[in-house]
Amino acid sequence: MTAGPLEDAVATARRGDYPTALRLFRQLADQGNSYAQHSLGAMYAKGVGVPQDYAEAMKWLRLAADKGLAVAQNDMGIMYRQGWGVARDGAEAVNWFRRAADQDFMPAQNNLGDIYAMGSGVPRDYSEAVKWFRLAAEQDSPYAQNILGITYEHGFFVPQSDADAVAWYRRAANKVYDSSPLTLMHGPQYNLAAMYASGRGVSKDNVQAYMWFTLAAKLGDIKSPDAPGVVLFGAPKETALEQRARVAALMTSAEITEGERLAREWSPHPVVFIRPQAK
Repeated sequence: MTAGPLEDAVATARRGDYPTALRLFRQLADQGNSYAQHSLGAMYAKGVGVPQDYAEAMKWLRLAADKGLAVAQNDMGIMYRQGWGVARDGAEAVNWFRRAADQDFMPAQNNLGDIYAMGSGVPRDYSEAVKWFRLAAEQDSPYAQNILGITYEHGFFVPQSDADAVAWYRRAANKVYDSSPLTLMHGPQYNLAAMYASGRGVSKDNVQAYMWFTLAAKLGDIKSPDAPGVVLFGAPKETALEQRARVAALMTSAEITEGERLAREWSPHPVVFIRPQAK
């Protein structure tokens, strides 16, 4: 099958030939292709192949967003939330996130959940935050699934349920995603390990706890959450390695070996992403 002009432009960008990709995207963007307009806007927003230029990024993102492209609408929300290329405007950020989220665009659902949880641009509304996180979690977002696990573990605006917490933690923990921005909470591998270590919602199992704490550390959960996370979300201060050491002190050498083997042989489930269609 012969690739079309848009596919050629995407493939060129993936190869790192940004000058050619920029030219191809611009040709398509000038013809009104919303996906190319978004790609061009993203290149200017990130400074990929061109000097970073938020004003130029906003120009192209807005064209794609006005056509209804969800990923562009979500990026418009980010631009307004951060004040990049426009005056920071929380209400306008919510407007754009909601337009994308109403199209079932999972990252926008997560962004709305964050905004309602933190009260940024809208009155803080935990029930509304849980609503959007649940929609994202049902689309297999590990970030949202981890937050739902925390919500059920602590009974934050849902009936407290250790079993439901473990179920959501497990769904999230069996995937890999970038946890580096998560300064307010631990990742799902850590949280699942803690449930095994304490026997909450699942039979107490030090081998499983050791395995998941090992994976948490391997996947970057190696620092204590920020103080607000400890207060707001009940996040433990201990790192994954500190927690693993506590569990290891209760285990035999054979059990530790088994936990290490399980961690070594673990393989993640794929994270599902929704690719928006060009219009």
